[in-house]
Amino acid sequence: MGPAPKSTDPYHPSIIERASIPLFKAVNHFVPWHKLPSFLGALNVGAYRTELRQHNLHDVYPSPDHQGKTGCPHLENNEYLLTRNSDGLFNALDQPKMGCAGMRFGRNVPRQHTKKPTEKEMMTPNPRIISKELLARDTFKPATILNLLAAAWIQFQVHDWFQHSNEPKATYSVPMPNGDTWPSETMEIAATQADKALDSTDEEAPAYPNENTAWWDGSQIYGNSEARTKELRGNAKNGKLLVDVQNLETFLPREINGIPKTGFLTNWWVGLEMMHTLFVLEHNSICDALAKEYPSWPSEKLFDTARLVNCALMAKIHTVEWTPAILAHPTLKLSMNANWWGILGERLHKLVGRVSSSESISGIPGSIAEQQGAPFSLTEEFVSVYRMHTLIPDSIAFFDAQSGTHKTTYPIASVAFENALKPINDAGLKFADLFYSFGINYPGAITLNNTPDFLRDLHMPDGRHIDLGTIDILRDRERGVPRYNEFRRLFHMKPVSSFLELTGNNAPLAEKISTIYDNDIEKVDLLVGCQAEPLPKGFGFSDTAFRVFILMASRRLKSDRFIATQWNEGTYSRVGLKWVQDQGMADVLLRHFPVLGEALKGVENPFAPWKKVGKAGEYKGKETNA
Repeated sequence: MGPAPKSTDPYHPSIIERASIPLFKAVNHFVPWHKLPSFLGALNVGAYRTELRQHNLHDVYPSPDHQGKTGCPHLENNEYLLTRNSDGLFNALDQPKMGCAGMRFGRNVPRQHTKKPTEKEMMTPNPRIISKELLARDTFKPATILNLLAAAWIQFQVHDWFQHSNEPKATYSVPMPNGDTWPSETMEIAATQADKALDSTDEEAPAYPNENTAWWDGSQIYGNSEARTKELRGNAKNGKLLVDVQNLETFLPREINGIPKTGFLTNWWVGLEMMHTLFVLEHNSICDALAKEYPSWPSEKLFDTARLVNCALMAKIHTVEWTPAILAHPTLKLSMNANWWGILGERLHKLVGRVSSSESISGIPGSIAEQQGAPFSLTEEFVSVYRMHTLIPDSIAFFDAQSGTHKTTYPIASVAFENALKPINDAGLKFADLFYSFGINYPGAITLNNTPDFLRDLHMPDGRHIDLGTIDILRDRERGVPRYNEFRRLFHMKPVSSFLELTGNNAPLAEKISTIYDNDIEKVDLLVGCQAEPLPKGFGFSDTAFRVFILMASRRLKSDRFIATQWNEGTYSRVGLKWVQDQGMADVLLRHFPVLGEALKGVENPFAPWKKVGKAGEYKGKETNA
C-alpha cells in the first residue's frame, strides 16, 4: 500500500481536466449539460467536478494540526489499520482526527460568505410565512419516478453522515404572523451549538461540530463510539449484532422504554425501523458467510470485516442505485456507475479488474485516497441540499406482500416515533409486507408546497412543538449558507435575473415568491430557490443542488482509505470483496425477504416503483403507483 497524498496537499488536476473547464463553459453557453449526448454530458459533469474541487473545498480550522498528526492520537495496537473505528478516528493515518465524531462541518464556499446574519436578516422574510405560503403541502404531489423506499433510504443514510447539536439555552423567537394558528405568539427554536472559537474568523463565521462521523461507516447502526458499538453487539456470537427474534420475525432489540437499540435514532418512524433492521440483518448474514469460509477467525475479526463489507455495500447502493433513481437521467446513470466502476464499465472491471490507477478509467474504489487540498468533512452546504422533507407522504397504504391484499392505511403521524412498529403490532403485518408496501407507495416530489402538515406541526417525544419548514429556512440562515443567487455564483452558475426566470415562466408562482421576498431576487432562500426552479428531465431535485452532489458524492468515496486506498482482499477478504461487488439492494431485500421476488421481477432499480402483485392493483388510492 503506497502512501496516500496528505490532506493539505494542493489539488492538481491534469492539463486535460483543466482544459475541459473552459471548453464546456463555451458549450454550455449554447447547450446545457443535461441536453448533451450521455457520454459528452458525463465529460461535462467531470469538468464541473474539476472546477469544484479546485475552488469549493474549504477547511474551517485555522491549522491542519487540529486534524491530529501521525501517531497522535495513539493506539497501543495496529488493529485500526484494517478496521473502522466507531468514532471515525484513524481513517486518514497522517491526520487521524479527520472526519471523526465531534469534528467540524467544512464549507464549500469561502468563509467570508458564511458570516452569521444579524437578527433582522435571520427573520427577513419571516421563516414561518415562507413555511405557510411556499412550503406547506396544498395537495400531495407524488414523485412518480421513485418508491417510498427512496425516502426511507436517504434519511437512513443522512443519519450516518451528520447531526448538529442544539444549544441548551440560546433560542430564536420567531414571531407568528397575524391570524396564525400556532398556539403561541412566537415559535421558540433552539440555536445550533457552535464550536468554541479558535480565531477571529470563527467569531464572525461560526463553525459547527458534527455529532456523527463524516465517513460512510454505518454509524447509524454501529454507533459513533466504541462503547456504543460494544453495547449493540452485547453477547452476540460470531461478530454479530444483537437482534430479537419473535414468531420467526427478527427485530431490533428494545430499551426498557420500547425505543430501539441502534446507533442513531433521531426522528424515528417506520421507514427507519425497516432500514435499520434490514442492514443489521445484512451484517449478521455477512458474518455467517465469513465464518463459514474462515472458521478460525475470532468474533472480533468477523465483526470488523463484516462492518467494512456492510458499509461499502451501502455506499455502492447509494452510488449506483439510489442516486440514479432520484436523478433518472442517462448521463447520471453513466456518471454514477463510472464513480464505482470507471468509464470502462462494470463488465470489463469484473473481467480484468483495474486497468488503471485513474478513478475516471477504473473507478474510485481501489484508487488512492486524496483530499484535494482540504481535510475531509461533510459541509454545511451538503447538509442544506439534503433537506428533502417533501419526500414524506401524508399516509402509507399497507399490503400483504404475497396476495397483494390492501390491509390498512396509516397517516404518517401514526407510524412515527414510538409507534414505528404499529403496522406489525396492530395490523398483524410482517417486515416483508412493509417492504412490499414501500415498494409500491410513492414519496412526495421535491418541490414547493409539498412539505406535509405532519412535519409542520410536529410534536416531538421530548415535548417540543416545532414546524420543520420554519426550522429548515432558519437553519440555513443561521449557519451562513448563502441564499439562492449567491449560492449559484459561488458554485460557478449564472444567477437568475428575475422571479419569472427562477420559476421557468410560471407567472403566478413568480408573483407569489416575489411578494414574500419584497421583489428582491437576492433574498430568496436556497431551499425555496431550489424547489422553485425547473428541473432537468428525469431529475428529482434541482440542478443547483446537484452541483454540491457533483463534488461531494465522489469525495465521500475518494477521501476514504477503506474504499479508495485499501480496496483489497487483505482488508475485506476475498469473500467480503466479492459480496460488495456482486450485490445490490434487490439482493439484500431478497436474501432476507424472498417473498418479494415477484414484485421485484423486471424492476431495473429497486428504488423505482415495483410491480404490483395479486390484488394490489385493485387499490386506487393516491399513495401507490397505478
